[in-house]
Amino acid sequence: MTIIKISVIIPVYNAKDYLHDCIKSLLNQTLGDCEFIFINDGSVDNSRQIIEDYQKEDQRIILINQENKGISEARNTGVNNATGQYIGFLDNDDYLKNDFLEYLYNTAIKDDLDILISKTILGRDDKFIIKENGFEKDLIFDKAFIQNKIIPNLLRVEDLFAVWNKIYKRSFINENQVRFPGNRVIEEDNIFNIQAFNKAQKVLFTNYAGYYYREVANSKSRLIIENDYFSKALEKYYLDYKKEYDLSISATELEKLKAIRLLQRVSYLVYKCSVSITPFKTKWNYIEQMVFHEKVYELAKKYYSEALADKGLYEKIILKIILNKSQMALFLLVLSIKIGYHPKISEIIRNINNFKISKT
Repeated sequence: MTIIKISVIIPVYNAKDYLHDCIKSLLNQTLGDCEFIFINDGSVDNSRQIIEDYQKEDQRIILINQENKGISEARNTGVNNATGQYIGFLDNDDYLKNDFLEYLYNTAIKDDLDILISKTILGRDDKFIIKENGFEKDLIFDKAFIQNKIIPNLLRVEDLFAVWNKIYKRSFINENQVRFPGNRVIEEDNIFNIQAFNKAQKVLFTNYAGYYYREVANSKSRLIIENDYFSKALEKYYLDYKKEYDLSISATELEKLKAIRLLQRVSYLVYKCSVSITPFKTKWNYIEQMVFHEKVYELAKKYYSEALADKGLYEKIILKIILNKSQMALFLLVLSIKIGYHPKISEIIRNINNFKISKT
């Protein structure tokens, strides 16, 4: 009897433009004993037909069709049907290096890891960059380290949000009933990871990068205003993670980390709204609502220094605008971003923003 080493779960929704690259990268994997579980989440294009055509050529492809329920429920369907020793996730517009699954599986199985995290190759501004995750590589971290360092990271920043650059031991996921939340449109990955890391005993970060993340301009996840990301960021701030997921972190530390995360999210959303193709009045109203929200001002005032730790000039400008309640400064910032945005300029801004500022 063949042992399935890795189950790869791929939620699919209207992905005809990218599915071929995604599927071919799976079929070309050097690790043979895999299953590729495609969850067709109510696609209305020919995504289903594309998968069925490849399925005729390779029996490792499993297709499950369901009515549209969203990415969380699609992934949960995949987890519930997986049989592999480890579970991995692949978005339908991304693709993998040929040895991605083999490298991750061999690394994970050698030390019986609960979770293995790789680096990511980001496709951005017509170039590829390696996304670092900030943790020391090729060391097995135990529960104490996970609780003291990794859980706070998940609550404070986005570095570990994604599930697609990781593999998880399936028995560990099922024993701890780790699943995606069905009631969230965004950051469902982070909720899954908070649950998983909170129960994990053995975690390792590898220096290997083999997951190609493709930034798609018209992706539903890029629709900032339509998805009302700010309201969801507030929802996340008010969520009692400690109670909900039985976290050991203190209430005081949790509140600080969530506050920092919300302030960073506002900075990010201001930039993404500014460069979007949304009519200026619409995005201005949304940006103004975020920046001058009462709770945002309260947290900026209370956690100013903490929010700026290891951050750059752009974040400092945003926080100054929040504290000074300066509509004119905000208007000029938004206008300058909108007018000046270009992929090359965006790269320059990222480099400038890497100059760290001192705490004030």
